Amino acid sequence: MVPLTESLSPILPATCSYAFKEWAGVRDALASGRQTIILRKGGIHEGPAGFVPEHSVFWLYPTHVHEAEQGLKPEFGASTIHEASEFTQVGTLAVVKQVGRIETIAELDAIAGEHVWTRETTLKRFEYKRPGLWLLVVRVFDRAEPWVVEATPAHAGCKTWVPLETALSTQGLAPVLDEPAFAARLDRLRAALTDVRLVPPSTEEG
Repeated sequence: MVPLTESLSPILPATCSYAFKEWAGVRDALASGRQTIILRKGGIHEGPAGFVPEHSVFWLYPTHVHEAEQGLKPEFGASTIHEASEFTQVGTLAVVKQVGRIETIAELDAIAGEHVWTRETTLKRFEYKRPGLWLLVVRVFDRAEPWVVEATPAHAGCKTWVPLETALSTQGLAPVLDEPAFAARLDRLRAALTDVRLVPPSTEEG
C-alpha cells in the first residue's frame, strides 16, 4: 500500500474539457458523497486494451445506457438526471486521488459497501474478458447549477472518455465531502483493501 501523502484538497484547474461517461445513478451517488470510488472495465469501443485511466480530472457525464439491464442496488436505482437526445447536464467534477487494480473476488467483495452497483453487476464487469477491474478513488466536487452540454456524435456509444466541445469552468464547485470525511473514507478503503496497491494517478491534465 502506498501512503497518501498529497493534499486532500487539490487545486482545481480553471477549466476541464474531458468527461467520463457513467450511469446516472452512480453519478448521483458520487455527487451526494455516498460513493468515492469508480470501478471500470471499459467499453466495447475502447479496443483490446480496454479502459485506461488517462485523465486525472474529469466531469461526470451521466448516462442511462445499460443501467436498467445490469443494475444498481434497488435503493439507489432512481436517478435525478434525465437524459434527452440533444442535451445532458454536467456539473460534477471528479479528481482522481488514487488508482489501483482489483484482481480477486475477495477484494471486490471487501468494498461491496462502498458503491451502489449490485454484486451481479460488479461480477459481470470483473469477469468480462480478463478478470479484474480498475479502481479509481476520487474527490468529488459539485456545482449548484449544472452546465447543459449538447450531446454530439462523439459522445455516443459504449465508451468512457468523451471530449467536450467547450472546456467548462470549474468556478462555483464545492467538495461533496469535507477533508475529515474524505480522509475517513480513504482510511476505510485502505483497511478493506490491504493487498491492493493504490498509487497517485500518473496524469496531470484534465
